[in-house]
Amino acid sequence: MTPRADTTEAPDGVPVATYTWFPPDAPPRALVRIAHGAAEHARRYDRFARFLADHGYAVVASDHRGHGATAEHTGGYGVVGESGWRAVVEDLKAVGDRLRAEMPGVPHVLLGHSMGSQLARDYAQEYGGELAGLVLSGTFRSLPGAETRTSVERLEEEIARGGRDALSDFVPDLFASFNDPYEHRTGFEWLSRDEAEVDRYVADEACGFPFSAGLSLDWVLGVRKINDPRQLDRVPRDLPVHVAVGDRDPCHQGMTLVYELLEDFRYLGLREVSWRAYEGARHEILNETNRDEVQADLLAWLDRHV
Repeated sequence: MTPRADTTEAPDGVPVATYTWFPPDAPPRALVRIAHGAAEHARRYDRFARFLADHGYAVVASDHRGHGATAEHTGGYGVVGESGWRAVVEDLKAVGDRLRAEMPGVPHVLLGHSMGSQLARDYAQEYGGELAGLVLSGTFRSLPGAETRTSVERLEEEIARGGRDALSDFVPDLFASFNDPYEHRTGFEWLSRDEAEVDRYVADEACGFPFSAGLSLDWVLGVRKINDPRQLDRVPRDLPVHVAVGDRDPCHQGMTLVYELLEDFRYLGLREVSWRAYEGARHEILNETNRDEVQADLLAWLDRHV
């Protein structure tokens, strides 16, 4: 099954690379929209998208600014010019609006992985009324090891010296810290126990690149925004939310940053929040050795909620 590959015009005219998988034999039960993580791209979700399409779901994934095929229109990998986090949220809105027009009446579920899960939380704060469900994969409440005030000061200094487009060590340093508990055969063992998947990531030139100082700062400030209690309060209380992580994912600091996020949701009063931590799994649960189990669980959750 080959996805339809095209572009969606963003509000400011940037062509956002968009990939859509359709069920082979029937109208879609629902549309699952995927927001990918930092320093990767939408096509990495092809296996999961084909699995969902085979079970009756349409799937759409788009490359964020500075990522994948969208990067060539924003200055290259990791570069977004003056438009960063907020523009990506609006890009996700534009992609959703386009698919909503193509498939009227079909419910939309947003699935975000890692940084994409934080973008998805922002989307739920801004446009949660459009969603039938929210799935957060490989998620964490805040950026581990990147205390907001210190990070902002560091990145503002970098921007003052070299401009927003100058590449920063912020993301490489963050990724290196994630790999500390593991061997350093490639430096990306924190992603998965499956060595073939890790090697595939390392060999992909569209993965593992540094962010510009501007995009790094946008990420830090974006996380500050989504954790602001006034912004959290904007999430619809009846939006079903599911959190799925590996319990050996270094991004959440031994589950601490997952428990904090779940506590936020409970305090907010969300009526339906579920979660699962997969024993032994690392960050990319859709590329883990137990990915069949993860896919089946996510399919079951979708079947219950749309």
